[in-house]
Amino acid sequence: MGILLSESAKSGLRWLIVMELKGPLCYVLDFDDIYNYAYQTAEKIKESDWKPDVIVGIARGGWVHARIQCDLLGIKDLHSVKVDHWGVTATKDGKAKLTVPLTGEVKGKNVLVVDDITDTGESLTMAVNHVKEKGPNSVKSATLMHIAGSKFIPDYFGVEVAWAWEIWPWNFYEDLTALITKIFEAEKVEEFSTMELKKHLREYNNIVVSDDQLSKIKAHMGFLGRIEYPLDKAWKLKK
Repeated sequence: MGILLSESAKSGLRWLIVMELKGPLCYVLDFDDIYNYAYQTAEKIKESDWKPDVIVGIARGGWVHARIQCDLLGIKDLHSVKVDHWGVTATKDGKAKLTVPLTGEVKGKNVLVVDDITDTGESLTMAVNHVKEKGPNSVKSATLMHIAGSKFIPDYFGVEVAWAWEIWPWNFYEDLTALITKIFEAEKVEEFSTMELKKHLREYNNIVVSDDQLSKIKAHMGFLGRIEYPLDKAWKLKK
C-alpha cells in the first residue's frame, strides 16, 4: 500500500494529498525531470571545487545520467561497470552483484561514479568499492535522486525524496509491463478492458497514462509475448 503524493519536478518537492493506494506509489519521470536533476547535481559538484577526470556510469540505470554529466562537466573520459540486482525491481530487499567490472584506466585519477538513484545503495556501494581497488586518486559519487534513509549517501545528488517507484524514461515499458502484470495477479483475472486497466493503474500506483501510451505499452507486451496481441479493446494474458 502506498500514499499518493503530488510532485513538483523542478523543485523536487512532494507533498501529501492523502489517498491510499493498492500497490507501490509510482512517479513517471520525463527527460525534462532528468536534465533538471542532473543540472542540480552538476552545480553541486562545481561548487565543491572538486573536478573529476573520469566518469564511471553504473549500467543500466546510470548510463544516461553519466553521459549528461560528461556534457555538463566537460569530461571526455567515460567508462562503465554493471551491477545486477537479484529480485524484483524497486524492492528494498534486492541483492546486488558486480557482473561487468571496470576495464578503463583510472589509476591516479579523480573518478565520479554515477547512478540514477540510491534506493538500497547496494549498487553504488559495490561500484564505488570496486573503483577504489583500481588505484584512483579519489572517488566520489553522484545520483539524480537520493532516497532519504538509504544506507549509502552519495557525495552529490539533485534532490532528496521519500521512497517511491521512480519510472525513468529509459525503463518506462519495462516497468509498466511489470506493474500491469502485478495488477493482473492481484485482481486474479486474465482479461481487462482498457478503461478498467487505466482505473487500476491509478488505484494501484498513481499512474495516469494516455490512450496513445497505453496503445504502445500494449504493443510492447504483445511483442514480449505477455498478452494476446492484437486485440481491439481487451488486455488478455497469454497462456
